Amino acid sequence: MYAGLAGGLLVFTGFWHVTEWLMDGRRRDTLLLVPAGLIYLVLGYLLVTITGGTATVIAALILPALGGTFAYLNLGKMDVRRWVLWAFILLDVIIVLALLMALMSS
Repeated sequence: MYAGLAGGLLVFTGFWHVTEWLMDGRRRDTLLLVPAGLIYLVLGYLLVTITGGTATVIAALILPALGGTFAYLNLGKMDVRRWVLWAFILLDVIIVLALLMALMSS
């Protein structure tokens, strides 16, 4: 259940990362979100389709934790809307907590 929730959030946030440059303007920082979004989309797809097992869950746990940490450390430095970065950080925290719950319940 928790892995499915995390997978759905990864797909949602992955689409958001990929399309943020369309919504906020084509700049270097918004274009850098595209590769992260593609990785989130793949991980979300793998979680939702229950492919890859524990290795996928662990990878999906580590990468959003790193992404959220990177976004937090660069809050004032990136040319991305501030509320969007806070939303990405919050979503990353929720994804990490859901995946920790999934690992603890299995």
